[in-house]
Amino acid sequence: MLPVHQPNDLIIYPSIKKTIGLVLAALVFVVLGVVFIGVGQTGEEGSLGLVVIGGISVVFFGACLVYLVYRLFNRKPSLIVSDEGIVDHSSAIGGGELKWADIGEIMLYDYMGQRFIGIRLHDTETFLARQSGFKKTLMKANHGLVQATVNITQVAVKMPLEDLYVLMMEKWERDRAYEGRPHPSDNT
Repeated sequence: MLPVHQPNDLIIYPSIKKTIGLVLAALVFVVLGVVFIGVGQTGEEGSLGLVVIGGISVVFFGACLVYLVYRLFNRKPSLIVSDEGIVDHSSAIGGGELKWADIGEIMLYDYMGQRFIGIRLHDTETFLARQSGFKKTLMKANHGLVQATVNITQVAVKMPLEDLYVLMMEKWERDRAYEGRPHPSDNT
């Protein structure tokens, strides 16, 4: 359940332009997959390799296409950064609601030409146990590649990742400074 927004919360919505661009790219790969399947099934010998590659392309990019079209019409925020933590819906495998106390490290890094904010959790196994089957599998794969369970990419947010990273670090470090003492929001 999404928290009630406070005046100092940062709420970031997905970029419509970027999402439309990704929809078009996914559509191109679905069409290419269908072409590969067709070419692989024709001819005297056929090509099982082309059929397999085409099938993988259609399934993977078809799933991406469905999700991206869903995001075009479902205008919920990609990311909410509050004094309590973050709510990450920046991708199909977004981290959901994460309290600052659950976060062990926040890092800014590059991987395969893309910029990311990576979030390492204190208890990755408990977090992954709460996820659904396919999402859990993808998150484990991400964690194995980049050592961060939750990853936010520049494509998913409108503001520069460097600025978002600084803001997240400030709120996370402020929360860590209050460990063991009542948090200012507890005064109500």
